[in-house]
Amino acid sequence: MLLQTRRAGALALLLLAVVQPAPTLTRGPYLQSVTATGAIIVWRTDVPGDGRVEYGVGAYTHAIDDPTLTTDHAIQLSDLPGGAEIAYRVLTNNAQLYAGSFRTAPLTDQPFSFGVIGDSGIGSNEQYAIADRLVALDPDFVLHTGDVIYPSGQASGYDPFFFQPYQALLRRAPIFPSLGNHEYGTARGQPYLEAFFLPHNNPADTERYYSFDWGNAHFTALDFNDGPSAEQLAWLQSDLAATDKTWKFVFYHQAVYSSGPHGDEPYLIGKRAVLAPIFDQYEVDVVFNGHDHDYERTVPISDVVYIVSGGGGASLYNVNPQPFSAYAEAAYHAVLVTVDGCALWLQAVRPDGEVFDTYTLDKPCAAPTATPEPTATPHIEPQGWLYLPVFLRGD
Repeated sequence: MLLQTRRAGALALLLLAVVQPAPTLTRGPYLQSVTATGAIIVWRTDVPGDGRVEYGVGAYTHAIDDPTLTTDHAIQLSDLPGGAEIAYRVLTNNAQLYAGSFRTAPLTDQPFSFGVIGDSGIGSNEQYAIADRLVALDPDFVLHTGDVIYPSGQASGYDPFFFQPYQALLRRAPIFPSLGNHEYGTARGQPYLEAFFLPHNNPADTERYYSFDWGNAHFTALDFNDGPSAEQLAWLQSDLAATDKTWKFVFYHQAVYSSGPHGDEPYLIGKRAVLAPIFDQYEVDVVFNGHDHDYERTVPISDVVYIVSGGGGASLYNVNPQPFSAYAEAAYHAVLVTVDGCALWLQAVRPDGEVFDTYTLDKPCAAPTATPEPTATPHIEPQGWLYLPVFLRGD
């Protein structure tokens, strides 16, 4: 009887292997919402199947299975170690589809780097060249200042204009995007909301604007296309007031200081009067924008530096430097920012690797408080790494 049961079980497994087609990746995998302790890994296959992520530090010591048969896979990892290199691989129907690694957000005093791009989603040769440059620069993550998909943020544009150009980058580093005006061209950005898995840390429980921490820095993404509304402005002020991080960065699409053709539009000048005092009051260090297809760095304006990074791949605009301009050029580029404690180093980099603008900023930092020597080393039982499959999508 036992032998018959084993034979039946083996036959069932054999039949399962036969009926399950071999899957092929059609999107990803791509990293989303990486933090010091977690990450979401997303991929799409051509046929339905289950999902599995194996991962660990130096080896695949942990595994998470999602038995849901689907073509859209998303698995959330929790309880990861901070500031670590995490090896991972994704499987569907027991077939390995990709293996690589990513970094979790560092501990407070560890250095890190991030990239900035914008106005890229056109599938141009320049977009691919900048994507390749970012892979070579190897930042921990990337900010996108909007206009992810031209001409109107349509769902059909995400594979050719985003996931394919940035495929290698997204497997290594998450992109944190913001909504551009072109995203609003299709259902007020609904395809954007369906493509990305972003924080929901505002009272409206929306991914349209959000914030996150990375090391000793705080990042706030705005949705400029809705105003910003009074509700969003109230959240912005409370968000900036609540953080105790050394560095504060804000990013969104339409620049309120720009020497490009959009810079003198009345509505942007009007929004400058609303937003700039908030950035001043809460001591924001750098604001990153796009919208004008060029690169610009302002002089410090009430101690805030404004960067336009809109040269990510779409056709360039001419610039007409203004009194607030420190550097302005119609150039394809990415921005690389390195943060090391209380020092910041910003570089504007062309697709061929040439650095054509730099900016450094040192902040006064309080000396760290001495930590008493422990009298004994406590014994801590290892904790399991939590699995939360991700199903919720939308606004």
